[in-house]
Amino acid sequence: MERFHGKVAIVTGGASGIGTATLRRFAEEGAQVVCADIDDEGGERVVKEIASRGGVAAYCHCDVGKLADLESVVDFVCSQYGGLDILFNNAVWSSGGYIHQIDPGEWERSLQVSLTSVFYGIRTAVPAMLKQGGGVIVNNASIEGLFGEMFASPYTTAKAGVINLTRNAAIEYGRVNIRVNSVCPGLVETPLLDRTLAVSPQTRQHMAERSALGRLLRPEEIASTVLFLCSDEASAITGANIVVDGGLTSDLRLMGFPPFQG
Repeated sequence: MERFHGKVAIVTGGASGIGTATLRRFAEEGAQVVCADIDDEGGERVVKEIASRGGVAAYCHCDVGKLADLESVVDFVCSQYGGLDILFNNAVWSSGGYIHQIDPGEWERSLQVSLTSVFYGIRTAVPAMLKQGGGVIVNNASIEGLFGEMFASPYTTAKAGVINLTRNAAIEYGRVNIRVNSVCPGLVETPLLDRTLAVSPQTRQHMAERSALGRLLRPEEIASTVLFLCSDEASAITGANIVVDGGLTSDLRLMGFPPFQG
Protein backbone atom coordinates (compact mmCIF):
# COMPACT_ATOMS: atom_id res chain seq x y z
CA MET A 1 0.00 0.00 0.00
CA GLU A 2 1.45 3.36 -1.04
CA ARG A 3 -1.03 5.99 0.11
CA PHE A 4 1.74 8.56 0.20
CA HIS A 5 3.59 7.86 -3.05
CA GLY A 6 5.20 11.10 -4.21
CA LYS A 7 4.45 12.91 -0.94
CA VAL A 8 7.07 14.62 1.23
CA ALA A 9 6.78 14.53 5.02
CA ILE A 10 8.70 16.16 7.87
CA VAL A 11 8.56 14.62 11.35
CA THR A 12 10.03 16.63 14.22
CA GLY A 13 11.40 14.65 17.14
CA GLY A 14 11.82 11.79 14.71
CA ALA A 15 14.88 10.20 16.28
CA SER A 16 12.92 8.06 18.77
CA GLY A 17 9.51 6.87 19.94
CA ILE A 18 6.41 7.97 18.10
CA GLY A 19 8.45 10.08 15.69
CA THR A 20 10.56 7.14 14.53
CA ALA A 21 7.53 4.88 14.17
CA THR A 22 5.78 7.53 12.07
CA LEU A 23 8.80 8.06 9.80
CA ARG A 24 9.01 4.32 9.18
CA ARG A 25 5.33 4.07 8.31
CA PHE A 26 5.38 7.07 5.97
CA ALA A 27 8.42 5.65 4.16
CA GLU A 28 6.83 2.20 3.91
CA GLU A 29 3.83 3.80 2.24
CA GLY A 30 5.84 5.68 -0.35
CA ALA A 31 6.61 9.07 1.18
CA GLN A 32 9.96 10.81 1.09
CA VAL A 33 10.66 11.60 4.73
CA VAL A 34 12.80 14.02 6.69
CA CYS A 35 13.68 13.46 10.34
CA ALA A 36 14.18 16.73 12.24
CA ASP A 37 15.76 16.38 15.67
CA ILE A 38 18.61 17.48 17.92
CA ASP A 39 19.67 13.86 18.45
CA ASP A 40 22.10 13.55 15.55
CA GLU A 41 23.12 9.97 16.31
CA GLY A 42 19.53 8.75 16.68
CA GLY A 43 18.33 10.69 13.65
CA GLU A 44 21.07 9.38 11.38
CA ARG A 45 20.41 5.86 12.60
CA VAL A 46 16.70 6.08 11.73
CA VAL A 47 17.45 7.51 8.29
CA LYS A 48 19.97 4.76 7.51
CA GLU A 49 17.49 2.12 8.60
CA ILE A 50 14.78 3.52 6.34
CA ALA A 51 17.20 3.78 3.41
CA SER A 52 18.32 0.17 3.94
CA ARG A 53 14.71 -0.87 3.40
CA GLY A 54 14.44 1.04 0.14
CA GLY A 55 12.92 4.23 1.51
CA VAL A 56 13.95 7.81 0.78
CA ALA A 57 14.95 9.64 3.95
CA ALA A 58 17.14 12.50 5.16
CA TYR A 59 18.13 13.88 8.53
CA CYS A 60 18.26 17.57 9.52
CA HIS A 61 19.62 18.79 12.83
CA CYS A 62 16.86 20.97 14.23
CA ASP A 63 16.13 22.62 17.56
CA VAL A 64 12.41 23.15 17.15
CA GLY A 65 12.51 25.90 19.75
CA LYS A 66 14.33 28.04 17.19
CA LEU A 67 12.33 29.42 14.26
CA ALA A 68 15.43 29.64 12.07
CA ASP A 69 16.08 25.90 12.48
CA LEU A 70 12.59 24.97 11.29
CA GLU A 71 12.86 27.43 8.41
CA SER A 72 16.12 25.76 7.42
CA VAL A 73 14.49 22.32 7.44
CA VAL A 74 11.60 23.45 5.24
CA ASP A 75 14.01 25.20 2.86
CA PHE A 76 16.04 21.98 2.61
CA VAL A 77 12.94 19.90 1.94
CA CYS A 78 11.64 22.22 -0.76
CA SER A 79 15.00 22.41 -2.54
CA GLN A 80 15.75 18.70 -2.19
CA TYR A 81 12.32 17.21 -2.86
CA GLY A 82 10.44 20.01 -4.59
CA GLY A 83 7.86 20.83 -1.92
CA LEU A 84 6.23 19.89 1.36
CA ASP A 85 3.01 17.91 1.76
CA ILE A 86 2.96 16.79 5.41
CA LEU A 87 4.26 18.07 8.73
CA PHE A 88 4.01 16.10 11.97
CA ASN A 89 4.87 18.41 14.89
CA ASN A 90 5.97 15.75 17.34
CA ALA A 91 9.01 17.03 19.26
CA VAL A 92 8.65 17.54 23.01
CA TRP A 93 10.59 18.54 26.09
CA SER A 94 9.28 19.37 29.54
CA SER A 95 10.23 19.83 33.16
CA GLY A 96 7.99 19.35 36.18
CA GLY A 97 7.40 19.77 39.88
CA TYR A 98 5.15 21.77 42.16
CA ILE A 99 4.31 25.02 40.39
CA HIS A 100 5.93 27.26 43.02
CA GLN A 101 9.16 25.28 42.75
CA ILE A 102 9.52 25.15 38.95
CA ASP A 103 12.51 27.04 37.62
CA PRO A 104 11.25 29.84 35.32
CA GLY A 105 13.88 28.94 32.73
CA GLU A 106 12.66 25.35 32.61
CA TRP A 107 9.06 26.54 32.32
CA GLU A 108 9.99 28.74 29.37
CA ARG A 109 11.99 25.99 27.67
CA SER A 110 9.10 23.55 28.14
CA LEU A 111 6.64 25.87 26.42
CA GLN A 112 9.18 26.82 23.76
CA VAL A 113 9.77 23.22 22.67
CA SER A 114 6.33 21.75 23.32
CA LEU A 115 4.08 24.64 22.22
CA THR A 116 5.88 27.52 20.51
CA SER A 117 7.62 25.03 18.24
CA VAL A 118 4.21 23.96 16.92
CA PHE A 119 3.47 27.58 16.06
CA TYR A 120 6.88 27.81 14.38
CA GLY A 121 6.20 24.61 12.46
CA ILE A 122 2.82 25.76 11.19
CA ARG A 123 4.15 29.24 10.40
CA THR A 124 6.98 27.76 8.36
CA ALA A 125 5.08 24.95 6.64
CA VAL A 126 2.02 26.87 5.47
CA PRO A 127 3.78 29.06 2.85
CA ALA A 128 5.46 25.97 1.38
CA MET A 129 2.15 24.11 1.25
CA LEU A 130 0.36 27.05 -0.33
CA LYS A 131 2.80 26.95 -3.25
CA GLN A 132 1.62 23.48 -4.20
CA GLY A 133 -2.06 23.83 -3.45
CA GLY A 134 -2.38 22.40 0.06
CA GLY A 135 -1.09 19.96 2.62
CA VAL A 136 -1.70 18.33 6.00
CA ILE A 137 -0.37 19.19 9.45
CA VAL A 138 -0.74 16.94 12.50
CA ASN A 139 0.28 18.13 15.95
CA ASN A 140 1.12 15.75 18.76
CA ALA A 141 -0.75 16.81 21.89
CA SER A 142 -1.52 14.49 24.83
CA ILE A 143 -4.36 13.36 27.04
CA GLU A 144 -2.64 15.53 29.64
CA GLY A 145 -3.64 18.50 27.50
CA LEU A 146 -7.24 17.63 28.39
CA PHE A 147 -6.80 17.18 32.14
CA GLY A 148 -4.56 18.27 34.98
CA GLU A 149 -1.71 16.07 36.16
CA MET A 150 0.32 16.41 39.33
CA PHE A 151 3.87 17.76 38.85
CA ALA A 152 3.24 18.30 35.11
CA SER A 153 1.96 21.86 34.71
CA PRO A 154 4.48 22.88 32.02
CA TYR A 155 3.55 19.82 29.96
CA THR A 156 -0.21 19.98 30.48
CA THR A 157 -0.25 23.71 29.74
CA ALA A 158 1.75 23.29 26.54
CA LYS A 159 -0.36 20.40 25.29
CA ALA A 160 -3.63 22.20 26.02
CA GLY A 161 -2.26 25.06 23.93
CA VAL A 162 -1.39 22.69 21.10
CA ILE A 163 -5.00 21.48 20.94
CA ASN A 164 -6.46 24.95 20.57
CA LEU A 165 -3.71 26.17 18.24
CA THR A 166 -4.67 23.20 16.05
CA ARG A 167 -8.28 24.38 15.94
CA ASN A 168 -7.25 27.91 15.04
CA ALA A 169 -4.96 26.75 12.24
CA ALA A 170 -7.71 24.51 10.88
CA ILE A 171 -10.27 27.29 10.60
CA GLU A 172 -7.76 29.74 9.15
CA TYR A 173 -6.42 27.51 6.37
CA GLY A 174 -9.21 25.07 5.53
CA ARG A 175 -10.30 27.03 2.46
CA VAL A 176 -6.82 26.84 0.95
CA ASN A 177 -6.74 23.05 1.23
CA ILE A 178 -4.59 22.76 4.34
CA ARG A 179 -5.98 20.44 6.98
CA VAL A 180 -4.74 20.59 10.59
CA ASN A 181 -5.49 18.05 13.32
CA SER A 182 -4.02 16.89 16.61
CA VAL A 183 -3.65 13.55 18.32
CA CYS A 184 -3.74 12.92 22.06
CA PRO A 185 -1.77 9.77 22.91
CA GLY A 186 -2.14 8.07 26.25
CA LEU A 187 0.59 5.98 27.86
CA VAL A 188 2.92 4.91 25.07
CA GLU A 189 6.12 2.84 25.27
CA THR A 190 8.58 5.64 24.48
CA PRO A 191 11.72 7.16 26.01
CA LEU A 192 9.48 9.91 27.42
CA LEU A 193 7.51 7.32 29.39
CA ASP A 194 10.78 5.78 30.60
CA ARG A 195 11.88 9.17 31.94
CA THR A 196 8.50 9.62 33.63
CA LEU A 197 8.68 6.21 35.29
CA ALA A 198 12.17 7.00 36.57
CA VAL A 199 10.72 9.70 38.85
CA SER A 200 7.16 8.42 39.33
CA PRO A 201 6.00 6.43 42.37
CA GLN A 202 3.88 4.33 39.98
CA THR A 203 5.11 1.14 38.33
CA ARG A 204 4.94 0.28 34.64
CA GLN A 205 2.43 -2.47 35.45
CA HIS A 206 0.18 -0.08 37.35
CA MET A 207 0.20 2.37 34.45
CA ALA A 208 -0.58 -0.41 31.96
CA GLU A 209 -3.53 -1.61 34.02
CA ARG A 210 -5.11 1.84 34.08
CA SER A 211 -6.25 1.62 30.43
CA ALA A 212 -9.32 -0.25 29.21
CA LEU A 213 -7.02 -2.46 27.13
CA GLY A 214 -4.93 -3.31 30.17
CA ARG A 215 -1.64 -2.48 28.47
CA LEU A 216 0.61 0.33 27.35
CA LEU A 217 0.32 1.48 23.75
CA ARG A 218 2.93 1.00 21.04
CA PRO A 219 4.38 3.95 19.10
CA GLU A 220 3.21 2.26 15.89
CA GLU A 221 -0.40 2.57 17.05
CA ILE A 222 -0.09 6.34 17.31
CA ALA A 223 1.70 6.42 13.96
CA SER A 224 -1.25 4.61 12.35
CA THR A 225 -3.58 7.37 13.50
CA VAL A 226 -1.24 10.08 12.23
CA LEU A 227 -1.04 8.42 8.82
CA PHE A 228 -4.81 8.12 8.62
CA LEU A 229 -5.21 11.84 9.36
CA CYS A 230 -2.68 12.65 6.63
CA SER A 231 -4.35 10.40 4.06
CA ASP A 232 -7.13 11.09 1.58
CA GLU A 233 -9.41 8.90 3.69
CA ALA A 234 -9.47 11.75 6.24
CA SER A 235 -10.21 14.46 3.67
CA ALA A 236 -13.19 15.75 5.69
CA ILE A 237 -11.37 15.85 9.02
CA THR A 238 -9.80 19.10 10.17
CA GLY A 239 -9.73 20.91 13.48
CA ALA A 240 -10.19 17.56 15.23
CA ASN A 241 -8.40 16.26 18.29
CA ILE A 242 -8.18 12.47 18.19
CA VAL A 243 -7.68 10.69 21.51
CA VAL A 244 -5.60 7.52 21.16
CA ASP A 245 -5.25 6.26 24.73
CA GLY A 246 -6.51 2.67 24.89
CA GLY A 247 -9.57 3.86 26.80
CA LEU A 248 -7.52 5.37 29.63
CA THR A 249 -9.57 8.57 29.91
CA SER A 250 -12.87 6.68 29.70
CA ASP A 251 -12.62 5.47 33.30
CA LEU A 252 -12.62 7.69 36.38
CA ARG A 253 -12.09 4.65 38.66
CA LEU A 254 -14.29 6.18 41.34
CA MET A 255 -16.35 3.12 42.29
CA GLY A 256 -13.66 0.45 42.35
CA PHE A 257 -15.51 -2.25 40.41
CA PRO A 258 -13.18 -4.53 38.40
CA PRO A 259 -13.36 -4.85 34.58
CA PHE A 260 -15.01 -7.92 33.04
CA GLN A 261 -12.48 -10.73 32.66
CA GLY A 262 -14.58 -13.27 30.75
